Amino acid sequence: MPPNLEQWHYPIGRYQTKEVFLAEEINASIAILKAFPSALKELLSQCSTEDLDQPYRPGGWTIKQLVHHLADSHMHSYMRCKYAFLEDTPTIKGYEERDWAEKSPDALNLAIDASLQILEGVHQRWTYFFEQLSAEDFEREYAHPERTENFPLKEVVCFYAWHAQHHFNHIKQYLKYKA
Repeated sequence: MPPNLEQWHYPIGRYQTKEVFLAEEINASIAILKAFPSALKELLSQCSTEDLDQPYRPGGWTIKQLVHHLADSHMHSYMRCKYAFLEDTPTIKGYEERDWAEKSPDALNLAIDASLQILEGVHQRWTYFFEQLSAEDFEREYAHPERTENFPLKEVVCFYAWHAQHHFNHIKQYLKYKA
């Protein structure tokens, strides 16, 4: 049976914010981020060129736009993490992910290979970076100009592990239910 609208939007459920992050959760999140580029590339090998130009869910972006979104989003997050580590609670620059995915010519037209290469490199650096942090370092945070709360690195790593799995499962769901 095809998913309902909530399942199409959140195939692994919505991200759950929390106050306490255990070291095991942080390490598991790093492992997810480390494995993600290879797993994504393997999953995408099941997609035809035509599949890449199809929405991954009703009313959603194309799979191609989704892959470019992942590269854009994870590049931004890696840089935000570096700022949080190197500066005292920096205010990061936000970006309109919808504009990046829907108006940028590279997201609309470029083959996914470049974004897969970006994800491979960014995740290699990002996970190495996270692996070097102490428990105290994971408390460092950044401020988002559109949010009231700051984001500690311990939450960022867990959120982006969820984000990777969230979009991975969008593609997996598409492949399962495509006509």
